[in-house]
Amino acid sequence: MPPSLGSLVQYSILGLVAYILAGAPLLDILSPHGKPKSEAQILSKDKLENLVIPEKGLICPEHGYKVFVFQRDPLVVYIEGFLSAEESEHIVRMSESKFRPSTVWTEGVEHFNPEVRNSEKAQLDRDTIVQCIENRALQFQGWRPHLFIEKLWSQRYVTGGHYRHHYDWSTSTPSSGRVSSFMVYLEANCTGGGTNFPRLRKPEEKSWCKFVECGEGEREEGLEGVTFKPVKGNAVFWENLRPDGSGYDESWHAGLPVRSGAKIGLNIWSWYQKGYAPEEVAEDVVKSAG
Repeated sequence: MPPSLGSLVQYSILGLVAYILAGAPLLDILSPHGKPKSEAQILSKDKLENLVIPEKGLICPEHGYKVFVFQRDPLVVYIEGFLSAEESEHIVRMSESKFRPSTVWTEGVEHFNPEVRNSEKAQLDRDTIVQCIENRALQFQGWRPHLFIEKLWSQRYVTGGHYRHHYDWSTSTPSSGRVSSFMVYLEANCTGGGTNFPRLRKPEEKSWCKFVECGEGEREEGLEGVTFKPVKGNAVFWENLRPDGSGYDESWHAGLPVRSGAKIGLNIWSWYQKGYAPEEVAEDVVKSAG
């Protein structure tokens, strides 16, 4: 007696479930090189184009700096001399003709709001000096697999310039997101303008007063947490995301108002994309063009 229609449907569903549990082997056969597509394929074209790939054969001069671990969870590090004076001045000169009003994003819409962010920004050309800074940022993080530097931007804050408290990360997953940030000070001929983390604990050791506000001078009244001083060539590094893709509340930070003078900073953001292999993406592009 032939099976009923209901039995055929039931067998089909059970077969589909078994196929999925087996890892959908047919997809491996159909995909290039007998393996599934990289997770990087889910990135938008704009995001892929914003990730810089180290050039082969890049040779950078030796550069030393001092590292001071401020906190371990999340990791926050103050770096003395991350850039040389010559590197800082080079980037400032490069930026001068490129500065444009900074913008913010709200629900996917880019707009200008000086109440939130009052500064100018400039995207840097990737000459050898800039590429060596990108490489230094990767080296600092131990050349972590699938970690990429985003194209670099400088930021200029004149008197009254500021950026209210915010996160550098927004949406993230265990397989992708802006995992870390550097705030590098290129020029700091100013009063005020420190980088404030209200959810970090103030250090007990007074040696930190060399790098953070300890109540004297230009410290903003009523601020909580820790404010790192802007010092030319120095940088603050912090992690934004946990391994599970959730964000650290402690990474909430602000660029405090510049009271006088000017501050120019350099943003270095690191994007983690599990499985992203640039050479495979390039190979696919060539094949599709052919």
